Amino acid sequence: MGYLRLAVARDDAFCFYYNENLRELARTGLEPVFFSPLEDSTLPDDVSGLYIGGGYPELHAERLSMNRSLIVDIRSKAAAGLPILAECGGFIYLTERIIDDQVDINQRDMCGLIKTGCAKTDRLVRFGYVYIRDRTGLWLDKDAVIRGHEFHYFDADDNGDGAEVVKASGDASYNEIHITDTMWAGWPHLYLPGSSGFAESFEKKCKAYHTDR
Repeated sequence: MGYLRLAVARDDAFCFYYNENLRELARTGLEPVFFSPLEDSTLPDDVSGLYIGGGYPELHAERLSMNRSLIVDIRSKAAAGLPILAECGGFIYLTERIIDDQVDINQRDMCGLIKTGCAKTDRLVRFGYVYIRDRTGLWLDKDAVIRGHEFHYFDADDNGDGAEVVKASGDASYNEIHITDTMWAGWPHLYLPGSSGFAESFEKKCKAYHTDR
């Protein structure tokens, strides 16, 4: 099986990943190639997809914002159709700005791929295990189920409405996640093993990008 290179953000700002997810992506043919949004000026060479997991971008917002060359590279490749998976902190990084009133300069510009901003709240916004269904049908059939969890104090002006998210307890449901044909970005951390072919769908999009370049 020929592997495609998948850029995976990993440093102090983006440090939360299920190892099972990386193994599942590798199983489908996506080889993780790690890079640092804090340090690297561009994405790794010859990548066919981008995965930005959770972490603490708010603690490193100034350095992330000042790394404009990487942001420009991500924007350029996203405009060319680079498939992107972003979870929680990764979602924050793809929005226009981080707002945190507990720091001296409380707004930092981010990538701007999603036209919304994220701000710190005074409470845990959502917490717990969830089941997710793609309402758009762009990544998975609408009856396919993805498992995941949420844990975040930040919230966005626009959390998206591409997926139905149901609490594992069954006592609440809501719509969120920004979904396009080439981007899945939202608050839930996904758990890919057993999640109705999500890894295969991502690999298929990466392969299409790789072939069409």
